[in-house]
Amino acid sequence: MNRKFAPYRKWIGEWAGRGVSKTNVPVHTRLTVRTRLAGQALEFLVESMDMESNRLIHGVIATLGEGPDGQLRMAVLSTLHGAIAMPVTPEDPGALAIEGVSVTGNHVVVSLIEDGDGLMLTGYWRPEGVPNAEPIGHSNIRMTRIAP
Repeated sequence: MNRKFAPYRKWIGEWAGRGVSKTNVPVHTRLTVRTRLAGQALEFLVESMDMESNRLIHGVIATLGEGPDGQLRMAVLSTLHGAIAMPVTPEDPGALAIEGVSVTGNHVVVSLIEDGDGLMLTGYWRPEGVPNAEPIGHSNIRMTRIAP
């Protein structure tokens, strides 16, 4: 496995949690983290479903890999934001943060942060080029491991 994935190796497995969507709809979210391509990539699959109707609110497939410059980047496909190339930003130990600009013109910031024995999945987006703009969407989901 790529040595730069060492901080995230312990996250491999399945996680689940509850929270609210950007429109304050209660959601249940499932996160699956697994190795891909003989350890040269980590895949993150996230699905947030409406707790009442079980309708997909937001889905993401993201692959973390190392670029030729040695920097970690995620190739992200999102049902809300389309395709985004998101470099990993400097963050505290026990966290993975990415940010980038979506095809819809929003600046998107997402973090996975170790929280005790769980993970906190947070994200927000705001119009690109408007640094002080209020986020137009967000998510905060505390997740616990459901399978290794």
